[in-house]
Amino acid sequence: MRLLAALLLGLAPALAAATCPEYAQDPSLLVELEGSAGRGALDKEQVQCLEDNYQAAKLQTTKDKISRVLMVNAYAYQTSWWAELVQRHLNEVDRSDPNVAYLYSFYLFNQETPDYEAVIKWTEVALERKQDWTGDLHVHRVTKLLQARTYAAYKQWEIAENNRDLRNADEIRNRTKTFAREWLDFSRSSGGDTTQAAEFCVSVSSAHACGLDD
Repeated sequence: MRLLAALLLGLAPALAAATCPEYAQDPSLLVELEGSAGRGALDKEQVQCLEDNYQAAKLQTTKDKISRVLMVNAYAYQTSWWAELVQRHLNEVDRSDPNVAYLYSFYLFNQETPDYEAVIKWTEVALERKQDWTGDLHVHRVTKLLQARTYAAYKQWEIAENNRDLRNADEIRNRTKTFAREWLDFSRSSGGDTTQAAEFCVSVSSAHACGLDD
C-alpha cells in the first residue's frame, strides 16, 4: 500500500533515482549494461544515470568507461547523438584510441557539407596511433585515413581557388601536395593500388615531385 501511495503521489522519480547504480564508484557494474548498450536499448533513465555518473566520476579512466557505454548505445540508436558523445569523449576524456578518431573522421567526412578542417584534424589524430593496428587492418585503415585527409585538403584548395583566395589557395595546395605524396608513398610501400593516390598527387603537383617520372 505504501508503494502504491508513493506512486500516486508522484514519488516514482525519486524511487527510480535511488536505484541508479554508482558506476562512478564501481565501474565494473557497467558490464551489466553491455548487452543492452550494444543494441541501443538503454532507456532514458539508464542513460541519465550514466550521465550523472559520468559527471560525478573523479578518475579519467572511469569517465572513459562510462563514456564508452554511452557511445556504444548511441551508435546503435542514432549516429548524430553518437557524434556528440564522441566529440565530448575526444575533447574531455581521451583521444588516444585510434578507432574512435577513425570512426569520427568518416562520420564528418560523410556529412552533406563536411567540415574539411575537422576531417583533417581527426584523421591526423587517428594516424598518431596507427601503430595500434596490425596486418591488413593497419593497411586498410591507414590508407583510408590518408585518402580522406588528402581529399579534404583538395576540396579546401578547390574552394579557395573558386573564391579567388589566392594566398590561402597556395598554402592549401602545398599542404595537399604533402598529404597526396604521403598517401602515394604508403600505398607503394604497403603494396596497394597507387592509381588514385598518383592521380591526386599529380593534379596538385607534378609527376616528378610525386616520383612518377622514373
